Amino acid sequence: MSNAKYWKPAYQLFNPEQPLTTPEEMKDFYIQREDSPVENLIAILEMEDEPAKFLLAGHRGSGKTTELRRIQQELAENYAVIWVDTATALDRYNIGYAEVVVLIGMEVCRQAIKPGWWSNRDQRLLDDLENSLTTVIYQDKETETEQLELPEVLKKLGLILKRGLTRDMTKTLNIRPAVSDIIDRVNDIIKAAEKDRKQKLLVIVDGLDRHDLRTALEMFASPLLTELECHIIYTIPISLRYSPSFRQPMESFQCLDLYNLPVFECDRNSGPTSTPNQAGRDRLKSVITKRLAKINETDLFTPDALELLSEKSGGVLRDLIRLARGACQVALKKKKEYVDTTIAKEAIQEERKAYTINDYHFKELATVHETGRLTTNTHHLPKQGEFVICDELLQNKYVLGYYGDHTWFDVHPIIIEDLEQWQGSQNSAVSS
Repeated sequence: MSNAKYWKPAYQLFNPEQPLTTPEEMKDFYIQREDSPVENLIAILEMEDEPAKFLLAGHRGSGKTTELRRIQQELAENYAVIWVDTATALDRYNIGYAEVVVLIGMEVCRQAIKPGWWSNRDQRLLDDLENSLTTVIYQDKETETEQLELPEVLKKLGLILKRGLTRDMTKTLNIRPAVSDIIDRVNDIIKAAEKDRKQKLLVIVDGLDRHDLRTALEMFASPLLTELECHIIYTIPISLRYSPSFRQPMESFQCLDLYNLPVFECDRNSGPTSTPNQAGRDRLKSVITKRLAKINETDLFTPDALELLSEKSGGVLRDLIRLARGACQVALKKKKEYVDTTIAKEAIQEERKAYTINDYHFKELATVHETGRLTTNTHHLPKQGEFVICDELLQNKYVLGYYGDHTWFDVHPIIIEDLEQWQGSQNSAVSS
């Protein structure tokens, strides 16, 4: 057997961009997390009669999509769950509250016209929503304005959203009244469908955590995202969750936090320590071994290699999966039949190249590593203006969030050596 054929099955188990989505994947690969907000959210929904609005915050790659899929599967029997994927449906660089609301309206409409979903369908309500959605299409200069049937409306509107509601379009259409009208029409359908199905509607909006802080702040500053009269969950960037600028808008939501699995202990003051958190590391190692069990190769990574990869992942699941895949690549290149610490270290060094630390980062990194707390110090760049440095550090995963008795933060272990080198140079400069 060639070396490539030997490593291919393991390599394919570790796709960092592929969350667990199907019941089979959940059964085969999911590792239960003590800090998962899923059970708490389900309990809250059981208590809520009025529509509840949630924000799910966590680092990119922390497992939010997987946890949301768990919610979808857990609640599928008792709720009408609609999944909205903004990452694939919307333009990442041209997105605002209007695009999100229109997309939700489209997905509710798409679900409503499916056979059997809404038994006593009220066509008048669907026609009203169709007319409201069509208003957006007719104002788009790049779309022909022939009379459209509802499926074609959804198709054309999807293409418009994919490139974003342009500035020209926003000028010709006072977008807020149009979006408000869409919300009203969607709410009419929600009310009728819930009564018909005898189930509450839950909308899960995934993918909004991929946007930068400024875009997310502008988006969630709009009250329109809370006006849909159903249970709804939005994912948000971790930097938005802890941004001082988001304190007031956040009051309109219940915030759920998906923390990273700790790889080090914190002290009684919630400050980082160098003491390994063995429970967290064991859980991370089981993520790798459970996948390897699928191909009956649980010994493919040595215990020391698993320990090192778990530590350097910082408890971020996607980073762990990426490191495991990288280790398979290095082992293939080195013509090895297993991953040991030497292979793991090379994979870690390769992943470290993805992090570019600027000079103004180091002081804040040092403070976070010492205190376990975020700072509010700012920096100015010509293209960004004034910004809070820790917002940037959180967004780019230079700083990671954990939970003990309280929320605490630490520097990503993959860049800790860079921080130590900087601190050494600072000490040398002081001594001289």
